Amino acid sequence: MSERFRIFTLCFTACLALASGCGKPPMQSVQGNVVLDGKPIENCKVGFFPDTEQFNADRHGFGFGVTDSEGNFTIQHPQGEQGIWAGKYKVTFVAWVTKAGKPLSIDIKPSEVDGGVRNLFPQIYEAPSTTKEKVTVTRGENIFNFDIQTL
Repeated sequence: MSERFRIFTLCFTACLALASGCGKPPMQSVQGNVVLDGKPIENCKVGFFPDTEQFNADRHGFGFGVTDSEGNFTIQHPQGEQGIWAGKYKVTFVAWVTKAGKPLSIDIKPSEVDGGVRNLFPQIYEAPSTTKEKVTVTRGENIFNFDIQTL
């Protein structure tokens, strides 16, 4: 095969992929509310991680949101786009407070707090590998409300 033919084949294949809609799937709107022991939680970082055995960033989306004073959140992809791709997700929750119980601002790193910090949520909700919360994001608008109990 000549070099010109290889280049032509590569370009033709790339054009076909673009024309057929290949690429990233469309983002789907994801929002909701987080309540802990019956009370809305502010500054809770809510994470949506793919519920899959092997993560592939080109095929699986993920995203994060932060709750407001009423516990409401909107998920955003790490690259800044609103929403995430349709699919099955594991949901994590982290709301850091000082040992004295003072909430941490979302821009403060827990490792930089004198005296240490603790998560208001039970430890099982901190990691995708242990969380009990799972959801399915579908096309369109998705609203998920979480009522977590510490007891």
